[in-house]
Amino acid sequence: KHSSWDDDLSPHSNCSGALHIPDGATMPPGWPRMAKVPPLPRRPSLRIIAAGVGTTGTTTIHRTMCQHRIPSSHWGWSCNINQEDPAELSMHAWIDHWMTPLLYLSDKQPIAMQNMEKGRMQIYPPERVLQTVVTGGLAAIADSPISFEPQLLAYVPDAKVILTLRDPNKWYASRVKNHAGDFMCVQSLWDKVIHPLSIGECVEKLGAAGITNIKFMRKETALEGFARYNLWVQAIIPPERLFRFCPWDCRPPDCTKESSTKWFAKKFEEFVGMEWDRTRKTWMWEGKPLVPWREGNQYPPGYQHV
Repeated sequence: KHSSWDDDLSPHSNCSGALHIPDGATMPPGWPRMAKVPPLPRRPSLRIIAAGVGTTGTTTIHRTMCQHRIPSSHWGWSCNINQEDPAELSMHAWIDHWMTPLLYLSDKQPIAMQNMEKGRMQIYPPERVLQTVVTGGLAAIADSPISFEPQLLAYVPDAKVILTLRDPNKWYASRVKNHAGDFMCVQSLWDKVIHPLSIGECVEKLGAAGITNIKFMRKETALEGFARYNLWVQAIIPPERLFRFCPWDCRPPDCTKESSTKWFAKKFEEFVGMEWDRTRKTWMWEGKPLVPWREGNQYPPGYQHV
């Protein structure tokens, strides 16, 4: 039974299905496993990891972190950080040179298949890229790159982790319709890797045959893989450092979108330990004031900085 830091997820949550696998299904021996990583060259700057799979509300999390003046990155969108910061540049390299080619491979696109056959496909992002993401100027990251790289959570064992969840059927429909699907390890490898989204391991074991796109899978299989990943995060992160959040749950009495967003912002402040300093008129975090970055910010469309 998960003992939450603040009763974060109701037993009747709209997202409770994201934490359940089919009756009779079991986890492999030794589950859950953490990735093994070498020592970092310096102390990590990364303090918050929004580890939810894409299309589970990760943009909401990023907006909240931006509004609280935290240097944050979300799949090419960043805020409160210089665009030339090494961590920001490494995030783009991670997406462009590793994530995108493997997504093409999961679609079995000819050029990706040829690159794989000729040994030109990079299975894992370079260690220096991940280490720079962790130790550069970013304090928080969110969205898909995280779920596909279990090493990231191992690098920052004391990070606060936000796990966004969604009704599995709605998650699947949104990924397939609006995002051309997503990649996942083939089911036969699930018991041999850290979790079903650990695609580097699966390509290493079976090459291009080790991963596929969820739009090519049986829907029930994709939903189970989604739940197994969420359960893995829940199992490896201590309850006091894990905030499970379902953006589709109605929390405040009036149950409006605006009030629910404010509810999450308040809980986020409590979770990461932030306070508003009325005298300095800024957020205080870990004993330091957070000053908004005024140059080079990028925000999602329609985002209003405050």
